[in-house]
Amino acid sequence: MIFVKIAWRSIWRNPRRSWVLISAVAVGVFAFIGVVAYLDGMSMQLVKSAVELQGGHIQVAGHGYFENPAVRTQVRQMPQVATILKDASASDVRYASQIRAAGMISSAEHSAGIAIVGVDPVQEQQVSPVPSLVTEGGWLTDDPAAGEVILGAALAEQLGVRLRERIVLMVSDLDGAVNSGAYRIRGLFTTSSRAFERSTVLLHQEEVRTLVGFARDAVSTVAVNIDPGQEVLAVAATLRAALVGMDVEVLTWMDRSPMLVMMDRMMNLVNVILVVILFSAIGFTLINSFIMVIFERIREIGIMAAGGVRPGQVRLLLFLEAAFIVVVGAAVGIAMAAALITWWSEVGLDLSSFAEGLSRFGAGAVIYPRVVLENMVTGFVMIFVMVFLAVLYPAIKASRFKVVDAMNHV
Repeated sequence: MIFVKIAWRSIWRNPRRSWVLISAVAVGVFAFIGVVAYLDGMSMQLVKSAVELQGGHIQVAGHGYFENPAVRTQVRQMPQVATILKDASASDVRYASQIRAAGMISSAEHSAGIAIVGVDPVQEQQVSPVPSLVTEGGWLTDDPAAGEVILGAALAEQLGVRLRERIVLMVSDLDGAVNSGAYRIRGLFTTSSRAFERSTVLLHQEEVRTLVGFARDAVSTVAVNIDPGQEVLAVAATLRAALVGMDVEVLTWMDRSPMLVMMDRMMNLVNVILVVILFSAIGFTLINSFIMVIFERIREIGIMAAGGVRPGQVRLLLFLEAAFIVVVGAAVGIAMAAALITWWSEVGLDLSSFAEGLSRFGAGAVIYPRVVLENMVTGFVMIFVMVFLAVLYPAIKASRFKVVDAMNHV
């Protein structure tokens, strides 16, 4: 306990130098928390986009559909699959079937290649954010013969069409014949992914079934969403076991988006690199400062050694001083970062100038920070390790002073 008191008092002998060191640590911690929260926030948005717009947490599809999403690759026993989904995971799972096909959309002046997605208007609201992202008009009605479509606002702008105007969809059916139909635009949606907005048209599943010639019990994919507290891999394993014997495969969002998994691992690596860069610079400052400290206190260290203080206790004293500086600096840095993140969580970081590039990956123009405790703890453990290494040389040097020479030092 006595060494703790001595260490605390020692750092305030020269308050100017101590506050410089504390400020350096505070700025480093502030920068670390801010950058990591930003990266984690962006990672969360990318994953959220992959889950919500690209097939849910888990996707059930015919074998080979992910590698080659051909219209002939189907889930042919949807009623049985639906029963298994309900039985295997009770009420913790929400699912929606889709019929998907590549096709063309044409207006009076323009045309574009798009993905035609046939949805169940009721089921889709349980797994997809698109119904709530309709900014003009409304969501699809339950009438399968209403002749309505929902477009992305970006696609509507590209085609030069507006709400309630007609467009024509063309698609090849299972026999290779080209079928077409005229539909009225019921709603326009806006998402964080401009690519999805420009390439997706949604309409009632039964109308797409007629266009492509699917049997009544067949669909292209089934999107499955789970509750936040559930483990994706565990639910996927349960579904795979329950669907054994059926000609389907069960893929998690990680299976379908390996690039996102790699990006998440890269961001974790960036966190480590950031800590190393920031606190390497701070570490050199600590080394210089503590070398100055021990040379200012050579006589004091000699008297302590003569009084029975062992070399290990001298090293402990310097480590405690460094720990106090880091703790105070970290507290100041955390307080500043908490204020920033509280404000940032409400307004977000507007990256409108980079919106086009971000939207290609599914991230919006406004990024909201996210604090992941695991990443923060890892970072702070590394900070203390690096500070320990920085003080190691001055502490060893101080503990090796010869008692007589140190006591006679002027």
